[in-house]
Amino acid sequence: MSNRLNLCPRLAVVAAVCALAAPAATLEQLTLDQMAEKATAVVQATVTGSYTSVVNATVYTHYKLRSAEVWKGAPASEVMVPGGQSGKFQQSFPGVPELSTGREYVLFLWKSSTGITHLLGLSQGLFELPPQAAASSLATRAKIGEMMLDASGKKVADRAVTISLSDLRSKVQSAAGRGFTQ
Repeated sequence: MSNRLNLCPRLAVVAAVCALAAPAATLEQLTLDQMAEKATAVVQATVTGSYTSVVNATVYTHYKLRSAEVWKGAPASEVMVPGGQSGKFQQSFPGVPELSTGREYVLFLWKSSTGITHLLGLSQGLFELPPQAAASSLATRAKIGEMMLDASGKKVADRAVTISLSDLRSKVQSAAGRGFTQ
């Protein structure tokens, strides 16, 4: 009986250490102009399907895209995000959105030197559109619950973003016209 009682405090310490070591994300807060300037592509696209892969013990979800409009860069046929389920393995990462097949989005993308297309700023780079979006439709990005820092490293609060699709397109095209893409 005394061995069981001695085990409880040890388990509590292990649980506390594990909780402190739980993964968390810190994102640099990006403005729309910064995202438009840094993105290698910005597309209005519908997710047509998805599949997963495992790379170095990390599960990635690949979302297939059908681009309706390309606002900057080249059309994208796929975007890859960390997390997902592959067989018995399931992983999730803070700040990474889940996309839905059949939904339309505006995606701010960044293509790595290895050719992989990612969402710029994770959830910051994804705006949801209503079904059959028109220019007057509103593009929305939900408030991100992860810690956000400004460029100087100061903690800042995130807020949801709602903007008309036509205004979002204009901002992206204006930033792309300034030639600040990286």
